[in-house]
Amino acid sequence: MKERLIQDLSKVFEKNQILTSDLYREIYSRDGSYFNIKPEVIVRPENAAEVQQLLAIARSHQVGITFRTGGTSLSGQTVNDGIICELRTAWKRNEVRENGKKIWFEPGLTAAQVNKLLRTYQTKIGPDPASAVAAMMGGILSNNSSGMQTGTRYNAYHTLNSIEFMLANGHWYNSGSVEDRTRFEETERELCQGLTEIRREILNKEILRNRIVEKYKIKNVTGYSVNAFVDFEHPMDIFAHLLIGAEGTLGFIISAELNTLPLLPVYSSAMLYFENATLAAAAAPLIGDSGAVAVEMMDYASLASLGFGKMDFPSGTTALLIDYGASGSEEMRVKIAELNPALRRLKGMVQMKDFTHTVAERERLWEIRDGIFPCVAGARIPGDAVILEDVAAPVDRLYLLVDGLQQLFRKYGYEGAVFGHARDGNLHPLITSGMRDRKEVGNFAYFMEGMVELVLSLNGSLKGEHGTGRAVAPFVEREWGSEIYGMMQRLKKLADPQGILNKGVIINSDPEAHLHPLKEMTLFGADFDYEKADTCIECGYCEHVCPSRNVTLTPRQRLQARRIIMREGEKELEKQYDYIGEKTCAVDGMCQLPCPMGINTGIVTDVLRVKKAGKEETKIMLYAAEHFEATEKEIRGALKLAVGTEKVLSPYPFIWATDFLHKLIQQFPHWSEHFPMPRKLSFWEEAEPDFIYFPSCVTRIFGASTLKKEDLMSVILRLADKAGIKVRLPEKVQGLCCSQIWGHKGNPEGQKWMANRTIESFYKWTDQGRIPVFCDTTSCTHTLLYETGEKILTPGNFEKYQKLKILDITEWLKDYILPKAERIRPKNRILLHPTCACRIMELVPAMLEIAHQCAKDVVLPENWGCCGASGDRGFIFPELSESATREESHEITSQKFDGCYSLARTCEIVMQDHIKQPYESIAYLVDETAIF
Repeated sequence: MKERLIQDLSKVFEKNQILTSDLYREIYSRDGSYFNIKPEVIVRPENAAEVQQLLAIARSHQVGITFRTGGTSLSGQTVNDGIICELRTAWKRNEVRENGKKIWFEPGLTAAQVNKLLRTYQTKIGPDPASAVAAMMGGILSNNSSGMQTGTRYNAYHTLNSIEFMLANGHWYNSGSVEDRTRFEETERELCQGLTEIRREILNKEILRNRIVEKYKIKNVTGYSVNAFVDFEHPMDIFAHLLIGAEGTLGFIISAELNTLPLLPVYSSAMLYFENATLAAAAAPLIGDSGAVAVEMMDYASLASLGFGKMDFPSGTTALLIDYGASGSEEMRVKIAELNPALRRLKGMVQMKDFTHTVAERERLWEIRDGIFPCVAGARIPGDAVILEDVAAPVDRLYLLVDGLQQLFRKYGYEGAVFGHARDGNLHPLITSGMRDRKEVGNFAYFMEGMVELVLSLNGSLKGEHGTGRAVAPFVEREWGSEIYGMMQRLKKLADPQGILNKGVIINSDPEAHLHPLKEMTLFGADFDYEKADTCIECGYCEHVCPSRNVTLTPRQRLQARRIIMREGEKELEKQYDYIGEKTCAVDGMCQLPCPMGINTGIVTDVLRVKKAGKEETKIMLYAAEHFEATEKEIRGALKLAVGTEKVLSPYPFIWATDFLHKLIQQFPHWSEHFPMPRKLSFWEEAEPDFIYFPSCVTRIFGASTLKKEDLMSVILRLADKAGIKVRLPEKVQGLCCSQIWGHKGNPEGQKWMANRTIESFYKWTDQGRIPVFCDTTSCTHTLLYETGEKILTPGNFEKYQKLKILDITEWLKDYILPKAERIRPKNRILLHPTCACRIMELVPAMLEIAHQCAKDVVLPENWGCCGASGDRGFIFPELSESATREESHEITSQKFDGCYSLARTCEIVMQDHIKQPYESIAYLVDETAIF
């Protein structure tokens, strides 16, 4: 069946849209949940017409189809057998409407991206999950996700304006179209009649109607959104709202339009600490009634995972993070003054921190809250499964829910944690378990049974916002009763007669569906001398910053793949990993920033490259390090010859030739028409310098301007001279390097040799560390500051290294050059591209400060990120850079600027290749605007 299925898919989709390898299938057998279900194939359609064809193929083969966007789902609703229809890499069209009052979008955008689009209009969408950077709109609508401020009033169900969808039969409709509403009734008569009949039955039975109304007074996404039968009359409106929270089991969401909410101008937050979780829960109703827009609970285990345990809080201490909004600073001041006395009298409160006064202070508190789930889970015993549940109760019974959950933790031996949205009675109990044998699985089964009984005894919801999935599918009938559950079964049959849409999710007859098949968290970190990698819980928070996310794998998927390869031990899987995992990993380190555990997947890739390096390759790389001055001159000579020839002929022969050579030798780089003609290197000796200038090898080779200006080294020396700063640029910098090349190409011996030689030279030039050194390429500064240390330096050189003062070009320009300027002649409008190293070293504010001094209007694209250059990797695999810059390019390509600036020459060339804007070092901006 699989071969015929692939054949039929190949008639419709391009090769790169169909993923069939064992490794890809294993990777897509996992999501953010604890389940493991291997699909037959992964398909990446790019438009609705292709989805329509995909559904036709699924129907003809009687194979299931599961729609997947971010794959952050915690209840197993994005893993399945059959076809995984992935929407993550495309489906990003959007339109802000009515001056920000509405927004239309496709499912492949994250909630954070949608809110960035709305920021200019001072509005936001209602749903606000803590995973907003990773959770995509397709999943948010399909799960009816809410979050910290959403409550029951502002979720996708209640803010939906219109939705475009496709049924399992391939027919598609837009609920906002009058024509489609009529067509829906005429074409889908059986479905519409069934919807009308179910509505009539509910309205005719007061006990059913009242139960539904009562159930949705608190957060509830268990089963289908049956409140649609009470809230709406027209079949189209009923079905449109049933799709919200249906988890892809009733149809495919093509796009949607949500009504937005206004952003208040001022917000302020405070942290309150209580003796225990029960007392904190008891305070939640009072705080909610006082007008708090959010009340977030973090119990002792949650706080401990975040490092709060070091603050000597007594065991059991629980925090409530509270947030208030106001229309102005004075209104907020008055509100806080009124709130403080009442808050400080709350029963059981032992400490209250002051309300925040700045945006930065508030953001720091909410970053803590956003990272709780991954941090608590990451602190587990490596190899254990992570299970995060999502229950709700009427807020006045929240203390009973908390107390009951803690009793269950003790009864079944779990060191569990409880956190969540206390204002809305919605909590997330988290447990970790080996789940390796019948005993452990059985213990979990008993725990789940106890939790179900507890929640239902409080008239609560087994799922408040994470979706039913498989995790709670066996308990839907117990929560709703047989009659309403029977209506849900009828609904599923009406919308999906063949049962091909996300089989086993929401409606599942297996009473043990929540217990199998389970994901193994195989340990592999020790094999890479990086055990931190084993703390990955596969949450997906890292994915949005990865340059290869749209072309091969993401950091999460790379770590998943390493677990799979370690578990299976198959050489074929390692072969399949080679290009998608190792070759296209930029090793930029950006993934460690959003990861709450700080995991840098690039470290795993670097170690893998060392393991794979052959003897000859190792010898050649070491020889290049030991003779780098000659190597550098040879590269400059070859580049000069090539660029000179290109100017006489055209770039196309070089493009064609290098494309052909790349097919023969995969590591051969492709030609860029923006490679500059090397200029004569400028050096400068100074008897008593204020600084030593270290131009990176990239600057020495590619530092000439493509805009017919002087080379970067000359510009920096001129800037120093104009500012009256004495700079020495030793001629012997030729042949020196920060060692990054060898570190990222799997050659530790070359890395050590070069790093030691460079540090020895620095120590000599700087008068034993007295004179600061600055570097003109931020990624090289990062290597010198963060990747050079005891592991690669000799004891003697490490001692020298500790005495050095190394600065980045941004710090040098901001702190030493610009303060000497008499005035600035600013440019009108400029574009910035901070590099990955700039972001990692927290130098973006410095770059922005320089830019704002030197230009009237500074544009930092919403979608800026790693460009995928990664030294030469973006030239070897240009598809990596194309993928990395796609969204940024779409945002800015049509705009005009008076200058475009970055901090690394290869990044500037790659950006010029793919974004078609003339990038150069920010030093040019200062040189052209500062008057001394």
